[in-house]
Amino acid sequence: MRGEENAFGPGKAQILESLLETGSLNRSASGMKMSYMKALALVRAMNTHFREPLVVLSRGGKQGGGTQVTDFGRKVLAEYRAMRDAGEDAMSASWRKLRKLLKG
Repeated sequence: MRGEENAFGPGKAQILESLLETGSLNRSASGMKMSYMKALALVRAMNTHFREPLVVLSRGGKQGGGTQVTDFGRKVLAEYRAMRDAGEDAMSASWRKLRKLLKG
């Protein structure tokens, strides 16, 4: 969180991961069943919340264009993944106990 806004989380991490695979905001948005404008708004929000841009946007069309995750964006994504994995590791024992209390 940054103030009242969500600076980064699972959805924004998924956008970065998809951008790394596709190099296209349009294809990433489509693959995530999201409008291009929503994906663009999320990318712009990420770029606003961090010290450096996470994504550089280039117009597509006949000239090619494309969207690139910056080195800084890759670093943010790596830190997020490490944080997520550490959290999952820390709660795995408690989660196993809780699952035993579920029906079925």
